[in-house]
Amino acid sequence: MDARLSDRMELAVKALAAGEALPTPDDGESARLTGDTGRFGFWTDPEQGAETRYLQRQTPQGVVLLGENTERQEELRHILAAGMQLSLLGSLLAAGLAAMWMALRAQKRLNMITDGLADVARGQLDRRINLEGNDDLNLLAGRINATTARLEQAMTDMRVQSSNIAHDLRTPLARLRAEIETSLTRLVENGRAVTEDDLGEALDQIDQITGTFEALLRLARIESGAGRANFVPVSLDELTDRVQETFDPVVEEAGHRLAIEKVAPASVHGDPDLLMQLLANLIQNALRYGPMGQTVTLRCHQALLSVSDEGPGIPFEEHERVLQPLYQLKTDRQDEGLGLGLSLVQAIAELHEAELSLSDGPNGHGLTATIRFPSQATL
Repeated sequence: MDARLSDRMELAVKALAAGEALPTPDDGESARLTGDTGRFGFWTDPEQGAETRYLQRQTPQGVVLLGENTERQEELRHILAAGMQLSLLGSLLAAGLAAMWMALRAQKRLNMITDGLADVARGQLDRRINLEGNDDLNLLAGRINATTARLEQAMTDMRVQSSNIAHDLRTPLARLRAEIETSLTRLVENGRAVTEDDLGEALDQIDQITGTFEALLRLARIESGAGRANFVPVSLDELTDRVQETFDPVVEEAGHRLAIEKVAPASVHGDPDLLMQLLANLIQNALRYGPMGQTVTLRCHQALLSVSDEGPGIPFEEHERVLQPLYQLKTDRQDEGLGLGLSLVQAIAELHEAELSLSDGPNGHGLTATIRFPSQATL
């Protein structure tokens, strides 16, 4: 027992010896009976104001008084309270600083995204947004980059197609102008009347120009996805039979042979007329570029269609280019087509979510065009 507690206990004992009662709080919470002859409570030193917790008990030998100084407990409580307040203040300060850092970092990254979008809006389609980390903003930047890349590719394709259109139309327009100019010169200078052949050649050039525009418009409609409104279940078995019935006489008349191979044909969801046009374009390409007497093979294996010929084929490095509108290989028969056949095939395949691939034909000769329909489209 320390000196201060001993002094207070001595004062308390003197008060009890004099018959004085120890003071207790008025609220009754800290002074209560612990038995018939016992009492527990708190006593405050009137001089020092220190509080003592005591236990007073009456025994046959006299009064037993036990006391404990609560001053140190109060000091400890105040120290703990002050420590908790400091800890709370430190935690709030640290949380505030962390939140401010995260907000500034997020704002900086948002500014990078905003600046990148502004550059794209100004026409810098090669602009990419590079963010560190792996969070939602990084995912957003990745999707923006993917969209910008597709937009850049679309604009590049548009420029290439525009250039190809201008190049392909320049030749028939030049021929048309030359024929009209020649006929006009003959008419004015020589008094020669315009013949049926002159008009026929001019009409042929006009038909070629019109056919190019119609094919481009048809390609644009297909690529827009408008054909999905006519999708119905299509049996590939019936489709190949329809192709054979339609093209067998044409192939035989051209001096070739059409072979049909079917293994468990499936049904797909699509437009039967567009699928018919897809196969028609492949067969026409095979007839146009294949040797006389070749066999054109149409295969149907479940949800897979393929057309093979025995022609010169297409070099591997040109497989992607020939799918571009108006692109033609440099061959002796280049002027026979518009360069839109395989582009239409590609567009129809993408409309049906199918995959078009080009490879060498049987025994490494010719070309095989394969269309693989998605498994979920199979009925």
